[in-house]
Amino acid sequence: MERSGTLNRFRIGAAILLAAFVVLFASEPPVITSLRHAVFDAYQRMFPLARVNEPVVIVAIDEKSLAAFGQWPWPRTRMADLVKKINAYDPAVIGFDIMFSEPDQYSVSAFASHIPGISPELVEKLKSQPSGDRQFAQALREGKAVLAMTALEDPNPRGGPPPRVAPVRVLAETPLPFKRLKSVLLSLPELDQAAAGRGFISEDAEDGIVRRAPLFARIGKAGAVDDAIALSLGMEMLRVASGSGVSIRDLNGGALEVKIEEITFPAQDNGSIWLRHSKHDNDRFVSAVDVVMGKLPHEKLAGKLVLVGMAGSGLLDLKTTALHESVPGVEIHAQLIEQLMAGVHLQRPGAATMIELLLMLSSGGLLIWLVPKMRVQRALLMFVAISVTLVAIGISAFLWQGMLIDVAWPAIGATWILVGMLAASLAVSDQQRRIMSEQAARIGGELMAAQRIQMGLLPNPAILFGSETRFAVAATLEPARRVGGDFYDCFMVDDNRLFFVIADVSGKGLAAALFMASAKSHIKSALLMNAHDVSAALTEAQAELGRENPEQMFVTVFAAILDVGSGRLDYVSAGHDTPFVRKPGHPVSRLQPAAGPPLCVIDGFVYRGDTHQMVAGEWLFIMTDGVVDATNKRGEFFGAKRLEKLLNNTQAASKPADIVNIVKAQVHTFADGAEPADDLTLLSVRWA
Repeated sequence: MERSGTLNRFRIGAAILLAAFVVLFASEPPVITSLRHAVFDAYQRMFPLARVNEPVVIVAIDEKSLAAFGQWPWPRTRMADLVKKINAYDPAVIGFDIMFSEPDQYSVSAFASHIPGISPELVEKLKSQPSGDRQFAQALREGKAVLAMTALEDPNPRGGPPPRVAPVRVLAETPLPFKRLKSVLLSLPELDQAAAGRGFISEDAEDGIVRRAPLFARIGKAGAVDDAIALSLGMEMLRVASGSGVSIRDLNGGALEVKIEEITFPAQDNGSIWLRHSKHDNDRFVSAVDVVMGKLPHEKLAGKLVLVGMAGSGLLDLKTTALHESVPGVEIHAQLIEQLMAGVHLQRPGAATMIELLLMLSSGGLLIWLVPKMRVQRALLMFVAISVTLVAIGISAFLWQGMLIDVAWPAIGATWILVGMLAASLAVSDQQRRIMSEQAARIGGELMAAQRIQMGLLPNPAILFGSETRFAVAATLEPARRVGGDFYDCFMVDDNRLFFVIADVSGKGLAAALFMASAKSHIKSALLMNAHDVSAALTEAQAELGRENPEQMFVTVFAAILDVGSGRLDYVSAGHDTPFVRKPGHPVSRLQPAAGPPLCVIDGFVYRGDTHQMVAGEWLFIMTDGVVDATNKRGEFFGAKRLEKLLNNTQAASKPADIVNIVKAQVHTFADGAEPADDLTLLSVRWA
């Protein structure tokens, strides 16, 4: 009851700890967010998105192109030539991850007035020539081109009207919390008007890693008349390539459904999308110089969404993805487009946090309830099973539902609960061990006292008959436990008659010791009342014991009276092993049995005795089962034959004490430290 109450208190403490974890998790401090992102990154690294159909190609302004056409920025005439060559491959759309917000400094009209010594007439003639920006704009008009616009933290100092944006149909009861761009920096008006679309370039980098990308943003101050929804560069390229509009439907619960022609995908209600990254792939890139030189097969760019961006050393805008790869910024746009076209999406709905809280509560609650009932090994196995299940839930949701579920914090909560409950269980177990140790010590002390009392009930023949010359007696008793059920006794009935008895109570331990004390007392009392008849004494002792034997115990007895003057031995065996006898000059033999059942086996049984005439120097040896039933570590028995051989090898004239000591020593040597099978009691009598 005390242990149960203690564990219940620990359960309450663990439940409070679990509640604290739930509150901490629900508040989402930075440490929660950081670990959550690490879990989501782990999903992506384990299962990166495989490229299918390769719908996007990046025309890279790389080292090879810079070596061929000179340093960046290139003249707009070069860019016009590049666009014309790309259009010759019949792409679906061309998108530029490059800003063209400054006039072309390489145009003749731009630097004509700065040439010294040139005539004014020539200056005017040069200025009348088509500028590089005009040629670039003309090339943009010949195909479908999308230019980039960059978000500004402050209003654009150049001013100007807001950018033209594509119509977006929004189905929502309340305004959606899209990212707001105070102003944007556009390409030159001449180029912007020539483009088929414009999209903003921006990524959401958290702790230096791009995990999400905004698809939509509002431009201008909140509530302004010109508050318009702009599309990201990738979204605008998809819209221009498809020639359709964009619709957004609020699904509530933090999710949106976005549709561009036949492509439908989910997004967060703030207008962003979780990126499903693929590995950096050099096959996405082609060199701008190879395009200009016409070295690519037509199908390489035909029908593809072509991105033009930087890939040369010193020009790279490197971004770190959730795969922990550093890639050119233009490749992020490419991965976004491929993800949308592949129909593979990631989302974190509003219910995700609730799912994670339920996982934490269920796993923690299961541990709180079951750990106190289990062994440590099983508790650890259950914790491993819970952890594996949590990981399986997270991975399954990622792979088959495109849902980001954070299973790290439920696992951490379960870990702390497990540690707390195991510590509590160990503390309770330690307390119980201390209590049991104290009880064991107390019981051990009581058993030691009982052993001293029991051994005190046994006579010491060496003291009792130390001056006796007519006979010699020796005896020993070693209980298998602290106290045992064997006993012996010996005393003079009168001046010429020696009574001795050896007995073995059924069972061992304290119960046998108590019954032994009762049996010894009744046998001695009955013998003193029947001094001339040992058989009558056992018959009467059985009757007395039967009235005080609720546990139905029994006792084997060998009792005898030796007439020390004549050597006449009157004896009775109540189910006991027959003693060994040895006359001088003869081998060991067994005493003829005068047998009956053990005391308390057959009620009312009348015992009959027998007589043996001893000769001078003859000795008798009696033992209990602890001798023949003694076993060694190999499971072998000492046995009666081994005992008989040992007694034959003992000198015929040996004293009873020597015989007892030799047999006891041999039994111990044979057992070699094995646990005693039974109490060991030996008694030897010699008639001198």
